[in-house]
Amino acid sequence: MSLPSLPKSASPVLAEPLPGDVHDAISSKSHFLHAGQIFVSSAAESIVLILGSCVAVCIWDPLKGIGGATHYLLPEWDGRGVPSPRYGNVAVSALLQKLAEAGANSAQLRAKVFGGGCLFDVMREAGPKKDHLGSRNVEIALQLLAKDRIPVISTDVGSDRGQRIVFRTGTGQALVTAL
Repeated sequence: MSLPSLPKSASPVLAEPLPGDVHDAISSKSHFLHAGQIFVSSAAESIVLILGSCVAVCIWDPLKGIGGATHYLLPEWDGRGVPSPRYGNVAVSALLQKLAEAGANSAQLRAKVFGGGCLFDVMREAGPKKDHLGSRNVEIALQLLAKDRIPVISTDVGSDRGQRIVFRTGTGQALVTAL
């Protein structure tokens, strides 16, 4: 299955202009999100993520200023063991639940998707690029967001380099830097 054609930006990317004091805001109210974690806030805060084949789904309610993100490693939980947000289908569901609990309006939600890279030459040479783990991670994010009718307003996915993402929960602004 090929990925839908969505807006893609070159790195470093500033999805929207950030205010001049962005460095102060990022350092003072910043949350680093490891794989398998979710963070939601109704205050203006920054979420920092480092991605390779992992995917970050960042969602916010622009009218209420509530936003959050999840960072996952694998596309789908197979039903064995304990469900974990290390899997995309579990992580996106849990993120949406936490946003609702924080007061976000599901009809107003907007999303951005990052990561899903293929960082190793040997993996790119082994078969079609669309079949690697990163592309499967992106595919599940886009499917789940479409199912929940959440518009994906931008993506920066499928790179052959890692990414550092800084996502602002209150505004949906994102800064993407290639590593």
